[in-house]
This record gives sequence, structure tokens and C-alpha cells, in this order.
Amino acid sequence: MFLPFLLLSLVFPSFTFQKFVILGTVRDTAGRAVANVRVSVFDENFQPIRTLFVDSSGQFFVRGLSPGRYQFRVETTGTPYQEYDTGWIELQGVRVRPGGSENYPLDIVLKFKSNRTSEQRHETVFAQTVPQAARNHYERAAKSFSEGRFDDGQEAINQALKLFPDYFQALELLGKELVKAGKYEEGLPVLARALKVNSRAAASHYALGVAYLKLGQLDLAIESLQKSASFNPINANAQMMLGLAYRQQNKFTESVAAFKKAIQLGGSAAAEAHFYLAGIYEKQNQFALAATELELYLKEGKDITSSESIREMIRSLKEKAAAGK
Repeated sequence: MFLPFLLLSLVFPSFTFQKFVILGTVRDTAGRAVANVRVSVFDENFQPIRTLFVDSSGQFFVRGLSPGRYQFRVETTGTPYQEYDTGWIELQGVRVRPGGSENYPLDIVLKFKSNRTSEQRHETVFAQTVPQAARNHYERAAKSFSEGRFDDGQEAINQALKLFPDYFQALELLGKELVKAGKYEEGLPVLARALKVNSRAAASHYALGVAYLKLGQLDLAIESLQKSASFNPINANAQMMLGLAYRQQNKFTESVAAFKKAIQLGGSAAAEAHFYLAGIYEKQNQFALAATELELYLKEGKDITSSESIREMIRSLKEKAAAGK
């Protein structure tokens, strides 16, 4: 007979409750990753305890959850997908030694809204027949990367690629992780190899665009990001990066259009675009517009640490607008 969690901790104070890591994926009914939607986590008292956004590859991670009942709600504002609620998911387990966590996979499939056209519903899904041994190495790599163990993840991916050199999912994962780690030069050939296997991979084009952008190769960055946006038109991050690339080239018309598209697709998740728009408008002496964008940034942005300096900028911009400067 199991003791309640509280009683167990009192009787065995050296024991710790097991923690859970949610390994989440969000995809549509065609199997394509859905990015930039917001996921909210609610406890059994219906209180929101976490809010996060799905990354460009359709993945999200929730770490440090204690045993209990949780509900995951996907908000899809500005996308062609219906909202989704998992219902109650119960995480159970007690660990008899300090530390450690257990992974819990959560696969969420979003349905299209009723006004989605049949042409949009039926899209090509890339698939490969992967040897099970290679898949096992890939799954070990994905777990290692999610837990912050980059070297272990890279080694596992290399083992998978030895068994199956054209393993697209492994190539894309390694390329994205290299870019996340700031190893842009190393990421370029890996992502190029992934795209040789699957030329329509939006996430690989996006990661390649980010790497080129970070390396200052703006034309190549724009080319890759445009391809990513064409294959995944609802990715707000691709538009955000396009805005940054165009801005560095002083192509302000294109930059503004990309930032506005990012806001349209991402909503408050793309609040940073308002900040960049304000900078462009200020350069163009459109001070009232710049002030408005900064006000929107303060309203929609999360965890802004420089809010007072932003307010001071707004006051200055409004003064300039009033003076007609």
C-alpha cells in the first residue's frame, strides 16, 4: 500500500518526489509541425502555472512538473487551426532517491478550422523508412538535447547517421541544435545535407536562415527564410527573422512588411516586432508611429526588464511628434 506523498516525505525525508519533463509535439492532421502557437498548463485547481510557445519545429518542453493532474490548452489565434484542450492528464510516480526526472511524451494534433480549403488540407508529408537501431539513437539524442546534454545528443545523432546517412530527421535535429548552440559554421553543412534529402523542410530552411543571419550573410539568410516562409506560411519566427535581415540591409519597406506579418501570425508572441518597427519609424522621423509601436510592445511583451526606459523613449517620441520634428 502506497503512502500519500506528504506522509512519505515525512517518514523518509531524504526522498524526493519525481519530477516530470513534458516532451510536447504539435502537428496538424497532415503530419506537418505547427509552430508559434501558445500552450498553457493548468493545475487541478484550474490555475495557469506555465505559458510557453511552440518552437519552429513544432516542439515544446515543460520541465519540473510534480506528480498530479494537469491540463494542456493550445491557443491558436491567428492560425488556421482549431483550439485544443487535452483534458486531464495524470502524472504519477515517486522516486526513492534524490533528483532525477521522467520524460512524458505528449503528441497534440490540431484540426483545421472549417473554412480551410481542401487544397490546403492535403499537403505532402515527407517520410522515410528508418532502421530501428538508427531510430533508437535518434530518440536518445532528442532526449539528451532536451535535457541540455549537447555532447551526448551529438554523439547519438552521429551513431544514427552511421547506420542511415540520409536520416533526414536526425540531420535536421542536429543542424537546429548546432544553430541553437551558436555553432553556426558547423550547422551550415548539416542543414544543407538535410535539405538535399528533403528540400521542402521549412524548419531546416529556417535554421539555415538564422545561421546565415548570425554570420552576416544577409542575402543567403533572406533566401533561406523566404523558402521557410513559403513552405510554412504561418511561421511568425520566419517573418521576424526576415524583418531583421531586411533591416540590416536598410530595406525598410520590406522589413516593415515582414514585422507586420510576424505580428499578424504570432500575436503577442511576436511582440518584439513592435520594438523593431518603432526603431524603423524613428529613423524615418515618423515619431508618432514609433511611439505607438513602443506602447504596443509594453502592452503585449513578456518579461520586459527595461519598461521604464521604454516609457521614457515613448515620452521623448511624443514630444518630437508634437513639435513636428
